Order: sequence, then C-alpha cells, then structure tokens
Amino acid sequence: MSIITATNIECKDYTIHFNSWDQLSTSINNDNYSKVICIVDDNTQSHCLPILEQKIQKQLNIIIIKSGEKYKTIDTCTKIWKEMMNLGADRYSVVITLGGGVVGDMGGFCAATYMRGMSFVHVPTTLLSQVDSAVGGKLGVDLDGYKNMIGLILNPDAVYIFPEFIRSLPNRELFSGFAEMIKHALISDNSLWNEIKAINPLTHDDWKEDIFKSVYVKYKITEEDPQEREIRKKLNFGHTIGHAIESENLKYEFPLLHGEAIAIGMICECHISHQKGILSLESLAEVTQVILNLYDRHPETVAEKENIISNTRHDKKNKGGVIKCTLLNALGNAIFDQEISKREIKIALEYYEGL
Repeated sequence: MSIITATNIECKDYTIHFNSWDQLSTSINNDNYSKVICIVDDNTQSHCLPILEQKIQKQLNIIIIKSGEKYKTIDTCTKIWKEMMNLGADRYSVVITLGGGVVGDMGGFCAATYMRGMSFVHVPTTLLSQVDSAVGGKLGVDLDGYKNMIGLILNPDAVYIFPEFIRSLPNRELFSGFAEMIKHALISDNSLWNEIKAINPLTHDDWKEDIFKSVYVKYKITEEDPQEREIRKKLNFGHTIGHAIESENLKYEFPLLHGEAIAIGMICECHISHQKGILSLESLAEVTQVILNLYDRHPETVAEKENIISNTRHDKKNKGGVIKCTLLNALGNAIFDQEISKREIKIALEYYEGL
C-alpha cells in the first residue's frame, strides 16, 4: 500500500479511514444501531457538527461538553453517562466522538464503560487528535490534575480522519497538533524529521499526506505493542516532562495546550539525552532551534521546578518510584525505559528557561 495514495490503514481490529464520508455514512446508516449518540464540545458543536449532520441520515442524539483539558474529569463522565441514560442508550447504541483529544479520550472511555461497553467511532477534528489521540486505543480522564490517570486501552470500531476540519482551527491548536508530528518524526525516521522541520504550519495548505505519514508511524508502533509493554513507550518522548509541565499549568486561567507543553518536554528530554552522552550537542541544538522557531518561549511555565519534578512521579512509565523516560540517541531514533534523575530534570528545565 502506497503511503501517498492510500485512503485507509487496516489495523488488526479496526480501520483508519481518510476522507471517507461515504464509508462513515454507510456504516452509521446501515448498521443496526438502536441509537446514535454524538459527543461534541462547545467548539465542534458549531464548527463540525453541521457538516456531520449533512452526512448522516439517522437521528443524532447530541451530548455537549465543555471544551478544555480541565473538564477531562470523572465529573464530566458522570454527566455524559447520565445523559446517555436519559436518551435511552443501550449496548446496541453507538457513540460518535466528534472533537479533539479530550472529546475522543473521554467519550470513548464513557462508551467503553457504559453498560460494560458499547460501540464507538472516533471522528477527530483537531490536528492533535488526528495524528495522535484517536489512534491506538488509549481512553481515559485526568485525576486531580494529573494526566490520564484513569482509563483503559480499547480500540474503537473505526477512526475517520477528515483533514478539512483543521481549517477551522485557531493557530495555537494547529501548532499543538504539529508538536506530535515533530515527535513522531524524531522517534522514527530521520528523513521524516527532515520533511517535518521544513513545514511552516501557517502556510502549509495540503495536510493529507503529512497526516497520513504521521498516523502511519503511530499505527506501526501501536499495532506491534498495543498494551505499551515495550516499543510503544517510544511514543512518550517529550511526555514525561511535558505532561508534568502541562499538569502544573492547569492551575492557570490560560494554561499551555498539550502540544505546547510537549514541545518544551521534547527540548528538555533532548537535553537529558545530551547530559547522558547519547545525543550530540549538534542534534540538541537542531531540535531546540526548530522548536523555538515554531513555538513561543514560555520560561515562566517551568519556574516551579520542584512542582514539575514532583509531577513526574505520577508518570505511568515509572516503576518502583524510579522515573523512566524515553530519550533520543539520534534524530530519528528513540530508546525507552531510561532512568532519569531529579537533578537531570532540573538541569534540563534550567536549560529551557535560559534559552
């Protein structure tokens, strides 16, 4: 299958479709679902739902949640479950998650746990969810501000990716998703890294091939290691420190977006890779410069270093209180289960703060 001309990716137990409105419509209209539940947030309700409603002939029962990471909680899940009950949803219903990562992660989690499980499909509408969160089956919610502490791994019935949706994204959301594309390139393929670093998201107008390539990286890794025992941990590059920064920033009125925090995390984890002598100074400088050219500096977001370091203790890759991290030993290759120290994290945060 050509990576350029492909219209879908066949996974072991579901399919990732690209630009397949006919397939989505046929699947929802022809399958014998008792009800079709569509979960949206207050953004996708106005920008994306009208498009979906034109394509689906069956009645859509809409559940609206508030947008933003701070609403990715069990309290919001309770609201969704209660609305499902009020709508008369049963195990023969289907959930369509129409939104970004919060809608997909939480909507899929609610579907997977309601009446011990019902069908669900993802229709990701942000660049971040299209290249990352909609693929691989991770579902869940945050707990006390810590990322994705409650959840499970369960694949949807299907994923439908429509690059047209990202045209409505604010610039910050676009760049947030692009950070995950940077990550996919850095952990997998130097030639893909060279392609990605040449893209300016503000002027790039044809995302289909680039989205496909990025999704393909995640597909290959998650199919090989669906339960994150080994190689899937590579996908956490930038996330040990990035998630810790993101959690720390949730207390502010205008916190960093996920990709903005991961961009900082990638710089810091590249610096730790260099501290350990496995990544050259030239490679560290290259990654740092590419990211700084794309993302505004936010030195104030790493000011509370002890809090950030403390947050890394809740990372799901840790074992026995030891902080485990994915690091780079070359641009295009990652190594996982690397033990890192609090001192190395502090030095890396200081490196970013001083840029």
